[in-house]
Amino acid sequence: MLVVPPQAELEGNDHEDRARRDEKVVENIMKAAQMHLVVATLLMTVTFTVGFTLPGGFESDTNSPNKGMAILLRRTAFRAFVVSDTIAFTCSSGAVFAYFAMAANAISAVTELTVIIHLYNMAIALQIYTMAAVVVAFATGMYVTLEHSVGLAVTVCFIGCISFIVLCLSMILLPLKRPT
Repeated sequence: MLVVPPQAELEGNDHEDRARRDEKVVENIMKAAQMHLVVATLLMTVTFTVGFTLPGGFESDTNSPNKGMAILLRRTAFRAFVVSDTIAFTCSSGAVFAYFAMAANAISAVTELTVIIHLYNMAIALQIYTMAAVVVAFATGMYVTLEHSVGLAVTVCFIGCISFIVLCLSMILLPLKRPT
């Protein structure tokens, strides 16, 4: 998350200095947001596609009353997969919308730094939730398709969840920096 310290009372040329600093901060945030927007859009695209290419496939028997329904629908792991994929899609969509709102605010006549910072923080949080949900979707999708081989299914799920450890370690070990 982006942290900006409170601003002190400014006098004379300090207002111009603050305006230049704020403009530089907005510029740096928008540069970072461009890359983040690409990531959010890719995640949104992948999670959307996964919704139509479900593990296990669909019932294709023309005489079945369940024609077109997901074959693994009754499995708990499959349901967890669908819910986590939906969460990932929703959060990545929200992040994309937040980045668009940032861009709209940045080009307006009155750019409000605090609004851009709040939108940026919200978009980053949504992307973190998206990545976590994608990991859960991956693990549950793999589990439901490999559950007949429990050892392999558990191993794949464990390896897939290593990214959570990386996320936690990065949040603990990397200090937050103020944009310059």
